[in-house]
Amino acid sequence: MPRRLGRFAALAALLTAAFPPCGTLPAAHAQGAGPASLRLLTRDADAVVQARIAGPTTMEAGGRAYSVVQAEVVGTFKGNVSQGALVFANPGPGAPEFAAGDEVLLFLHNLERVAELVATPLQGRLRYVAMPNGGEKILLTASVGPYLTDAVRRYVALEAIPDAESRSEALRQLTLGLLKSGQPVLVTSVMRDFKPGGDAAALTLADLPALVPLIESPRTPIGNRIALVAELERRGLIFGPARWVRLLRTSTSSDLVAVIHAVQEHPSAGVNAHLIPLLEDRDFAIATAAASALGVPGNVEAVRALTVCFGREDAELRTAALTSLGRIGTQSARQALEMVAAKHRDPALRWRAEVEAVVLARRHGTTLAPSFGAGSEAAVAAAPQLPGLAPAR
Repeated sequence: MPRRLGRFAALAALLTAAFPPCGTLPAAHAQGAGPASLRLLTRDADAVVQARIAGPTTMEAGGRAYSVVQAEVVGTFKGNVSQGALVFANPGPGAPEFAAGDEVLLFLHNLERVAELVATPLQGRLRYVAMPNGGEKILLTASVGPYLTDAVRRYVALEAIPDAESRSEALRQLTLGLLKSGQPVLVTSVMRDFKPGGDAAALTLADLPALVPLIESPRTPIGNRIALVAELERRGLIFGPARWVRLLRTSTSSDLVAVIHAVQEHPSAGVNAHLIPLLEDRDFAIATAAASALGVPGNVEAVRALTVCFGREDAELRTAALTSLGRIGTQSARQALEMVAAKHRDPALRWRAEVEAVVLARRHGTTLAPSFGAGSEAAVAAAPQLPGLAPAR
């Protein structure tokens, strides 16, 4: 009895963490903004230059050392920066790490725009601060440099178009052209414009003939293909379920795993039907990804197939199946969890299944199956046998 009381005391602690008391909220997670697109960087910068880095160093000012970078400007795309030597501030944990010899695009803010530096002794000694851009630096290698600098020139030219409607159409055409270029670095940059807060052009139905080959081409990085399908579906330009199923059917290996992870956010009957057979794939990475993706609330069609995973030898697959049953949250999913908690050969999995089952019971305001109470051996023995479950004792 003491062991059982201790076990349920630990379970109660887990449930308290899962359902915090009213009025308590998890602490906010401080996270800097991720890298921006070339379009946004160009638009927001006071100056954009091509430069060769001489090296990072420090500058003493007012008894404090500030991180700065020495560079040689070899070309200016925006602003009034002369060719030759340039020293700019590069502060903060999100600042890129420049190295001597780097050939880079620099997106610069006037120092007075940076609140934490405007009142420091650097004011009057330096003119520019590097835009942090989530720690990402834009290297101008021989293979991608010409494409990047050409794109920046064209983005700068957009800003000189006075008419808003003409400027918007020019941006749409440029966006489409960069997507059609097939250059991964440019496609990735454009796809960043599609995220919330981005500055994407309003692609239309007339642009689909140019965009579909990008979705279909295996040469397009899978992340960009996924992002493009998601964005076109969001805009109502394509029928998403059919496109997600086609991506599943035509992708292999690591690309397939990436697609499977993505489709969890885009469930449909067709996606469901394609994922369920993948639970039996010999590649456990694929099977595990499928098990996770099937964890959609109310996805009762996947419950029976997920229980089959408990008979397979891969622990990560079994855990993914268990977690998905908890997300599905239906009565049949809870019954499967209770059976695993009562009879599976893996003690750790039994314990996790019990936690999931109790969480669901609490969420639904229902009681647990008799298998969690005293005198339940007969009920457990009478329950149907599931794959991977040990005989009742």
